[in-house]
Amino acid sequence: MVNLACILTGPLVAQTTNSWSLGSPMPTPRQGPFTGVIGSKIYVAGGVRNNAFLTVNEIYDTTTNTWSTGAPMPTGRWLGASAVVNNIFYAMGGGGGNAAVVEAYDPATNTWSTKAPMPIADTSMKAAVENNIIYVVGGASNGRLATLLSYNPATNVWSTLAPLQLGKSESAVGLLGSTIVGGLPNSGATTAETEGFNAATNSWTTLAPMPTARQAGCFGVTAGKLYVGGGDASGTPLSGSPLSMLEAYDVSANSWTSGLPSMPDAVVAPGSAIVGGTLYCFGAGSAGNPAEPGYNYVQIYQPAGGTPAISAGGILSAGAFGGFTSVAPGSWIEIYGNNLAADTRSWGSSDFTGINAPTSLDGTAVTIGGQSAFIDYISPGQVNALVPSGVPTGLQQITVKTAGGMSAAHNVTVNAAQPGLLAPSTFNINEVPYVVAILGDGSYALPAGAIPGVTSRPAKPGDALTLYGVGFGPVTPASPAGQLVQQLNSLSLPFQMSIGGNPAILIYYGLAPGYTGLYQFDVTVPSVAPGAAALTFSLNGIAGTQTLYLAVGN
Repeated sequence: MVNLACILTGPLVAQTTNSWSLGSPMPTPRQGPFTGVIGSKIYVAGGVRNNAFLTVNEIYDTTTNTWSTGAPMPTGRWLGASAVVNNIFYAMGGGGGNAAVVEAYDPATNTWSTKAPMPIADTSMKAAVENNIIYVVGGASNGRLATLLSYNPATNVWSTLAPLQLGKSESAVGLLGSTIVGGLPNSGATTAETEGFNAATNSWTTLAPMPTARQAGCFGVTAGKLYVGGGDASGTPLSGSPLSMLEAYDVSANSWTSGLPSMPDAVVAPGSAIVGGTLYCFGAGSAGNPAEPGYNYVQIYQPAGGTPAISAGGILSAGAFGGFTSVAPGSWIEIYGNNLAADTRSWGSSDFTGINAPTSLDGTAVTIGGQSAFIDYISPGQVNALVPSGVPTGLQQITVKTAGGMSAAHNVTVNAAQPGLLAPSTFNINEVPYVVAILGDGSYALPAGAIPGVTSRPAKPGDALTLYGVGFGPVTPASPAGQLVQQLNSLSLPFQMSIGGNPAILIYYGLAPGYTGLYQFDVTVPSVAPGAAALTFSLNGIAGTQTLYLAVGN
């Protein structure tokens, strides 16, 4: 049976609940980096390696398990605080550079700017965000600090708040409801003491102590729990080697859970992030020593399943085909969130009933406009679904159901068509977004050697090409979404395509036989000048919105 997961998304990390997995290694090994989450991407900046304080800014895409590079951080440093407010990534303080510096990264412009410095030079502190205010907890500056600072990005102003009850550095910090949980390490020897801060009363309270005293671990908050893994236990019976055990704090019960699965690799001073309810741990060392070369591990923990939740803005048409916020009947969509499935897999032959695709996989089901969608791929953080043919246009509701319950409904706009051609990010060569076009010999119409391991050459006038798309609307004769296409067909809506400004000769334009929800376009390249030729199309007189090119040679 055809496997659309490899077409609809890049290769994802296989996950099951309450377990660890490994992601694509970080390009630059290091420890103590700054991390921030914007959308589905995690920004990992700075850190230290072999006593060199780094400015590198590497970006991990959780949807494709791939890395890219952003503009470097101006000031190289490690073990500082980081946070994201309104899609701006803030890196605050840290050792190795100016320990009071605050720099902000805007991914929309790929630029850094300098903000008001911290009131004190601080390192080894962590941060949490509540109501767009950044709270920086503890730190180290000639001893462990009890300091609590707040920063308002809107006004670029710092304030000093009520101090912790006990000075701490390299804490695990997170927002649980209206409680900012901080604590853990203290002056040379780690402590299990944990505190909670109430911003409304500007006061700290003592919380249940952590089972394992530690510092410099991987941590994050999801589903009402603060997870803490790895770290260092200096000054305790466990001192002398990095930790791997994972524990979780539940604010509603004011209690910790031990005995969770251990990290694959014991580490000290990793970067930490939460995306879609999943904990990501980046890099680290074995002893938190800046002279170490550091690791490039990406360790990923998927907590035990709970009620599924769709992320805000987490419904898109298939990302490799344009990733639009509107969808169409018969089109593939990607749903992002947490607890969306208990495991990771694509459909297989045994999931089909004859030519009919499954409407659930391992207990995960999706409804769109009250109708059952067809499910091609599931994971705890992502589900790929095919919109049924009968879903009405307009604003419709989407839900995900698992053994853990039903998600809250999210709205999505359904259009009669939402067309997009296959052009994944891997086909963006030197800032030129090429369409996926397959020549008759099976090679791709790209500059020769454009993608390592992929056979390619520029297309020539007169060459026949095959392209793929989603969301192009009904066909004649009709073929309902969710059924493998059994015969040749053609788009019901008028369709045109141009290459280099000249009309392409259309040989076939309809649903791809043997697939469902996937459109196939067989075209002949017109006479055009060599180079990157603009490829455009229109459906029912409306131009497609993607910017695409085709590599053309002599």
